[in-house]
Amino acid sequence: MIQSLLKKLLDFASSSMFQALVLFFSRSFHSLSSLIFSFIVGRLLTIEEHGLYSQYLARMVIFQAILETGLQYSLIRYLSPAISEQKESQIHQLLAASIKIKIYSFIVVFVLVVYWTLENFLYNFFHVSSGFFPLTSTPYQITNAWLVFLSALGMSFFSYFDALLVSHKNYRTLSFWIPLTGLSRILLLFLFFFWNQGYLEIKHVLFSFMAGTFFPWLFYFLFFDAKKFFFPVQKIKIQFWTRKLIRYNLWILFASFFAMLSDWMEILMLTQVRDAGLFNAARTPTQGIVILLSTMQSIMLPTMSRFQNPDEYKQYFKKIYKYVLLLFFLLLPLVYVGEWFITLWYGDEYYQAVNVFWVIYPSFLLRLFFAPLGTALFSLDQTVLIAIEAFLRMLGSFLFNWILIPQFGIMGAAYSTLFSQFFGWFFLIFLFTHYFKKGKFPEFMEKIKTI
Repeated sequence: MIQSLLKKLLDFASSSMFQALVLFFSRSFHSLSSLIFSFIVGRLLTIEEHGLYSQYLARMVIFQAILETGLQYSLIRYLSPAISEQKESQIHQLLAASIKIKIYSFIVVFVLVVYWTLENFLYNFFHVSSGFFPLTSTPYQITNAWLVFLSALGMSFFSYFDALLVSHKNYRTLSFWIPLTGLSRILLLFLFFFWNQGYLEIKHVLFSFMAGTFFPWLFYFLFFDAKKFFFPVQKIKIQFWTRKLIRYNLWILFASFFAMLSDWMEILMLTQVRDAGLFNAARTPTQGIVILLSTMQSIMLPTMSRFQNPDEYKQYFKKIYKYVLLLFFLLLPLVYVGEWFITLWYGDEYYQAVNVFWVIYPSFLLRLFFAPLGTALFSLDQTVLIAIEAFLRMLGSFLFNWILIPQFGIMGAAYSTLFSQFFGWFFLIFLFTHYFKKGKFPEFMEKIKTI
């Protein structure tokens, strides 16, 4: 009986279901470790340095969106079938083309960071400022700017390497490799903390964040053959796949870039470093809902991808929204936990962040209702509509922040977070109302897709 039980356990451990389960927990741990890192940073830095770190982090994720160029989606789309059909030459062509695209994106962001390092000088002597980069007098400004750049580069390669392993269906390596980034960052952070006898500076945080994205590369290339990047490929084939990948990625890149700007607009537009620290302290607990949303998408997307007509989506929505409504009411009381946690963890100087949290928490809860609609657009391969929806949210965020922050400061940013998302949400409602009535999206939307 024991042997039979052990055999069943071994069979389950080698099954695809077990691998999928391990991968799910691995990805969840990666998101959770990022959240833990943010909590630790907020606790150990001063409120002003926490605000400056928030401003750096906002630029970091925008650089990351540019450096990723949507490759994590297109590589899986084209590389997976090439690997399944054992088309070695096509695999090498795709890898060469993807690296070429990453070099292009690297040059774009490199130029931006060079300008960033010069902006303080330009502002001091010529009063020229883009308004995009924080103007600080810290002696480590140039060092910090390049740490932000390297962090964004490392994170972009994290998603790139992730896509390569997914395309090769190497889920076992993926499951062990993914958590290493978050663990490395946290370990480095504590190493700096104890090395400096309980004192932490922003340069330590940025270095820990940056180095944590590169250390796992050592483990990655123990299991992934790096020689695949160096096979000779005809130039004309690289050009063909470069154009094909860029065309496929273009709208995904726009959608990702707009979504990042929308999510970080408040931090970008808050000019007072202290306000940025307070806002980020209020925002950080809500990232648990963001993790939940990404988990929901990973569960719903494989199911929706099999649907063939609007009726199947309609029936699925009727089922899924029962759970969404239940989840909404279960999470609603956590607004009181968040209030208690902010003052307990960050201290009394962050008390104003509680008022911000009370306003922004409902906006994150409301995202639960619109997550199935956004996921459905992915399953329907509506990348243009996804980009338009993200653009509308970004536009709403910019307009509300532009109007409210000068008048109401940090609370204006909070109300902007609450109301700006409705631009995109009304668009989603409009799209799916038409889709369920007519069986297709509006005519002018179909024309836009052909661009």
